[in-house]
Parts: sequence; structure tokens; C-alpha cells
Amino acid sequence: MTTSLQAIRNRRMLWSLDVIELNKQISDLTSQNQMLATLKQQGLIDPDIFISQNNELTEQLRAVKLKKERLLAVDGDSTIAQTRELMEILNDGPDFLDSFDAELFGELVETIIVESNERIRFRLKNGLELAETIERTVR
Repeated sequence: MTTSLQAIRNRRMLWSLDVIELNKQISDLTSQNQMLATLKQQGLIDPDIFISQNNELTEQLRAVKLKKERLLAVDGDSTIAQTRELMEILNDGPDFLDSFDAELFGELVETIIVESNERIRFRLKNGLELAETIERTVR
């Protein structure tokens, strides 16, 4: 479950506007670096200027890649960490429950949302929502 959540988060982050802009900057800096190398290879640029410009572009590229890495590493919604905590609570709990355990329920469930007379949703502490149908007996 945590692997799936991580994969979903990564896919979502790859399409964020910030990541797209950073990818564009990385592409532009890489193109500039390649153009600089081509100019040096053709002898159209002084070696000292090449070294200076190459060092500057390399530093800019490193900074942008680091910024992207930090952005992707940030887990703003903490869903994955909360899911791990829930899994630990479940693993530490009993294998079988023969009655309602209010303490365990309180550790797992954040809120109960009543959608209708026939349907409710349990929102767990990690944000996951589980929908349940209420079966009514006819008297």
C-alpha cells in the first residue's frame, strides 16, 4: 500500500507546474552547456572563457537539480507516513476482534461521514476513505 501511495505521489508531482518549470530550466541549461562545448570544439571560444562559462552553467544546473530533488522529496500531505503508522497500529493490535474496540477505532478513524440513509464513509487518519453500505432490516 505504501509503495502504491509513493508511486501515485511521484506521478502527481511530476506533472506539477513547479516540476515542469524546473525540468525546462534543466533542459535549457543542458542545451547551453552543449552549445558551449560545440563552440570550444570548433575553436570559436577562448579556453578561459569556456572554463568560466562551463563552471557557471554546471553550478546553475546543479542548483536546479537539487531544487527539483528537494521538491520531489517533500511529502506535504504526509499520507505515506500516516499510512505506515496505521499499519503499525494494526500489526500491533489483536489478530481477531470479537467485540468493538473503541480505543483501536479511535486510533484508526478520523471521522465518519454520513452520505445518506444507506451509505456512510469512514475517513482514516491517513486520509483514505472507506465507503460502506448500511443494510437495514425490514420489520
